[in-house]
Amino acid sequence: MSENPFTQVINEILQGLVVQLNGEIGPAIKEAGFDPYQNVASGSKGIGVGTAHYSVNDLTGVSSVRFQDMVASNLTPSGNNLIGQLNFHAVLTDSLSATVSGDLHVAFLDPGISGNLRIDGGILSGSANVQVSLTNDKLCISSISDLNTQFSYAGANIWINNLGVLNYLLSPLENLVLDVAKGAIERLISSQINSVVGDQLTTLLPFCASTT
Repeated sequence: MSENPFTQVINEILQGLVVQLNGEIGPAIKEAGFDPYQNVASGSKGIGVGTAHYSVNDLTGVSSVRFQDMVASNLTPSGNNLIGQLNFHAVLTDSLSATVSGDLHVAFLDPGISGNLRIDGGILSGSANVQVSLTNDKLCISSISDLNTQFSYAGANIWINNLGVLNYLLSPLENLVLDVAKGAIERLISSQINSVVGDQLTTLLPFCASTT
């Protein structure tokens, strides 16, 4: 199937929308309370013969998201509009960082847990539905809906301070907390941050360019 003749122009308009979105999305994420984000994850779980109580807080870096591109494809007529699929790609220009706290209880020992974690090379990618209209010699991105965002990253590390005589539990404790934190951050971005992006797009649409 040949590509719709308007596709190239629509994708040029989308790049203009990307520029506008990048000027709005960081402040919007902060205003929504997601950078810093206080309560990332918490819980309790048995480790060895003891129990770890942990909390991950003060996540920063989410507002550094910058969209690289939005590309429309498979555009087909629908009444006076064109509808199709939109794919997008964004990066986090800063690392994600958070603090780790809690305690580890083993028999009569109860050392505190303190440390931090970092996720580097964050990438957001996904898809959405796009609708384009042509009115009064203007081609407009009229709606972008049903965003579906996935989060991936280049690396994740955690550092928890020395546990003294219980230091043999340090590695499993770090693995536990890091796995829980990664899952919570992935859910945060695919859900709440996804919604913030959708809200910002709604405020910027319709986004138009003249066809003359």
